[in-house]
Amino acid sequence: MKSVERERGGAGDVARDRECYRCDRDVAPPRLFRVDVEPPEIFSADYAHSVRYCCPDCIAAMGMLEFTERWKEEAGLLE
Repeated sequence: MKSVERERGGAGDVARDRECYRCDRDVAPPRLFRVDVEPPEIFSADYAHSVRYCCPDCIAAMGMLEFTERWKEEAGLLE
């Protein structure tokens, strides 16, 4: 089976940007955060395991980023 690009004389399968599931912006795959959520056993009948990909801005907006000690030190935030 050939990709659509290869059928049209293109280079074939190439790495493509992915959309952030929250804001729909195209983001290069190395910059995406993978959000992997697995519900506790008690909720497994109601909720399914889910994997989504988010841009750094949306991850920060959800409060899911922590800065490394190195970054804090470089920013002068550590005493």
